[in-house]
Amino acid sequence: MDDRGRLSPRIASRRLDGVDLASIVRSEDGDLVWFDSALPDDAPASATPRARWSVVAPCDGPFAVRFRHEARSAVIDVSPAARSWFGIVRSEDRPAFVVLDDLLAATPHLDEPLDGLGFALGWVGFLGYELGRESGGPDRTADGHADADLRFVDRAVVVRDDGAAWALALVSDAEPAASAANRAWLDSVTTPVPAADVVDVPPSLPAGSAATGRVSRAAYETAVDACRAEIREGNAFQVCLTTAFGLPTDGREARLGAGTDPQLDEYLRMRAANPVPFGAYLRLGPLRVASRSPERFLRIDADGGVLAEPIKGTRRRLEDPEADAAVRDELAASVKDRAENVMIVDLLRNDLLRTALPGSVHVDRLCDVETYASVHQMVSTIGAVVPAGTSRAAVVRAAFPPGSMTGAPKISAMAISDRLEDVPRGVYSGAIGYFSASGAADLSVAIRTLVTVVAADGVRSRTLGAGGAVTWSSVAEDEADEVETKTRSVLGSVGAAVSW
Repeated sequence: MDDRGRLSPRIASRRLDGVDLASIVRSEDGDLVWFDSALPDDAPASATPRARWSVVAPCDGPFAVRFRHEARSAVIDVSPAARSWFGIVRSEDRPAFVVLDDLLAATPHLDEPLDGLGFALGWVGFLGYELGRESGGPDRTADGHADADLRFVDRAVVVRDDGAAWALALVSDAEPAASAANRAWLDSVTTPVPAADVVDVPPSLPAGSAATGRVSRAAYETAVDACRAEIREGNAFQVCLTTAFGLPTDGREARLGAGTDPQLDEYLRMRAANPVPFGAYLRLGPLRVASRSPERFLRIDADGGVLAEPIKGTRRRLEDPEADAAVRDELAASVKDRAENVMIVDLLRNDLLRTALPGSVHVDRLCDVETYASVHQMVSTIGAVVPAGTSRAAVVRAAFPPGSMTGAPKISAMAISDRLEDVPRGVYSGAIGYFSASGAADLSVAIRTLVTVVAADGVRSRTLGAGGAVTWSSVAEDEADEVETKTRSVLGSVGAAVSW
């Protein structure tokens, strides 16, 4: 019998009543991950399967492990109870996806505890855009934080879209003390007093606060035309050009370290204003990541089914119903946006085919328009099947970074955007999600994502990335307008507006 059989790891669970995840997050002091799924009341039926489960996972359980990749080096911090699986605390000068592959191979297999719930504890966190260097992208590292931060979590609270909830915890006969601690945690999980309604709470920034562009609007429009010149020369078909906006940090330094999390307050306002299927709040070391992403990057089922759902084509919603319907119809008929979407569908078909069974890659939906609280978006769905035993890290690496954030062909488009942007993107344009101990994985594209870097003496930086796909038919002014549209759901919630 191998070690995994001898250790007999498994998930213990307890049914909960009346769970309010926001309150649970508020009650946690340490690092945690919250995968926060929701939809507006009028959301399309096609979006419902993406928003079926929400998860809160504290990162400080007795079996906890941290994998951080920074400055091209991996640091693995392993709690004593998990060392029989993951080894000792160590640093390794190896590529992130190679290390991740080894960690996933060492992860004890755990069956999915609930029907339809792909998450069976496991690894949670983010993979930053700069890890694209490991699959042919520009050779950069993130600025001010790690390129990846993933945690092996052994505790979680999960809530289904009908309100049913459970607490989950890892136990193992080989680690009685750690298992006893997790059983005690299961018994202790209660729902704190519901969080205050944040809708009527004033935004965290003074009215009229500016989110300052990293470059001017004119400079961005010039870069759009530079992308078009590259396309004219045959160097790309589509380039995803991005920029970033910096938010003020004043007024937060005194509040940090006082048992509060002002970035969580901001996130609660964002989620109240803009329900999305792939919302996430990450509190990982110095990072606070507040993401309101509507876009799935990849889902991998435990049995090897793979799904990608890229978004290309966005329009701002209007208050007048007739005008709003006209905007939606215009997006559905847009030749330019359909061309953008189809290019990324073809790119993802190629990405998936690198690890999929031949003949299994297929397109289920092409250029379907979905409506959310603040935008209409054009979505496609590509499916595939990978052979049994295929590394989940290899599947993700073959498709990383998300094609909707690169352009096509991927390597050439990334080189063009990197030259024009000339800075790392960090968490933005990467992926957020989990690699389950069941063999499943689910990752969103890190868009509509506010990234805050904190330190003991206060907030160092707060940035929101935004961008769009440039094709030959792009108009520079329209592309800049689209960037502003994509910032509104986040900036409006915190009381800021674009200034560039």
